[in-house]
Amino acid sequence: MNRRSLFLAGAMLLPALPLMAQDRPTTVLDLLSGTGVGANTFVERSIIGNNFAIQSSQILLERSTHPQIRQLAEDLVSAHTAKAAELLALPEASTRQPSSGDDRMQAKLASLRNHEGDELNRWYVQMQVEAQQELATLYESYAQNGEVTALKTFAQAKLPAIRQHLQRAQALQAPRAG
Repeated sequence: MNRRSLFLAGAMLLPALPLMAQDRPTTVLDLLSGTGVGANTFVERSIIGNNFAIQSSQILLERSTHPQIRQLAEDLVSAHTAKAAELLALPEASTRQPSSGDDRMQAKLASLRNHEGDELNRWYVQMQVEAQQELATLYESYAQNGEVTALKTFAQAKLPAIRQHLQRAQALQAPRAG
């Protein structure tokens, strides 16, 4: 992000400073609500999250034989491919696509490619727990506070499936917890 973008983002958050003083926790979407940027952020983070779930699952499917983890990966590819197509079919989302990929997600994918066997399975499950938690938080926030009705309805409709994926990933992680 260049300096101008950072400055503009900071300037847009200034009117939201009173929200920060409230007792309830605030999210990025709370701060951007009403600016039109909240919808942009929701669509961008959703697309990045979908792409990460699909790409990381494809890596796992190429290299793992663990049946339950493979089943989760297959389900995530199917669900996130469908969710991405449905999101991008919405006129309110089609013009709000990210301009580039997310460096953090690309680093995670590169890291996943460096693991094999049990380590691959462990890292994949950990990454899915984190990624699905981030998506659940994003979708919850937009479902409650979103300003674009079609996107808000979409978030509300997709949130239960995201929570289910999170629970499945956590269940696969639980036996490995030390």
